[in-house]
Amino acid sequence: MINTPDKDMIVPYVSTSWTLQTLHDTACAEIPEQPGVYFIYIPQGMSIRFQPTADNHHAPFYDVAVLQEKYHNCGHPAVLYIGKASGKKGLRQRLRQYMKYGWNEAVNHKGGRAIWQIEHAERLLLTFEVCPDADAREHQLLKEFRQMYHTLPLANWKT
Repeated sequence: MINTPDKDMIVPYVSTSWTLQTLHDTACAEIPEQPGVYFIYIPQGMSIRFQPTADNHHAPFYDVAVLQEKYHNCGHPAVLYIGKASGKKGLRQRLRQYMKYGWNEAVNHKGGRAIWQIEHAERLLLTFEVCPDADAREHQLLKEFRQMYHTLPLANWKT
């Protein structure tokens, strides 16, 4: 276990989180092939700095000033991204795509790409929640986040 989300975060309490580096290195082997939602958040003590580019060049980059302003205005700056995995192979397949995208090994996961403009993004943490209707759950979580904090997480741009 690396770190668990604070009780004040919208992220559900879980006993296990993985660094993005670990998920990449293991090809998400410990992640279930069930639908669900996932959360990327900052480990305690990590500060956030944005880079003008990222390793993956298959989508436009966000301007650093835009990312800094959005992050500064986030109601809960520890929660960076809420994503969903509703495909046939669920969380494992979607997270594998996300890790490959971040390491410039694939082009099929542009959602949440602001994460990869964070310096040392490989140190960020990820946890998940298995649920049968990932689309509805993601929508609900983003709606709750917006109601609580009047904005979306850094790497979420629309509900």
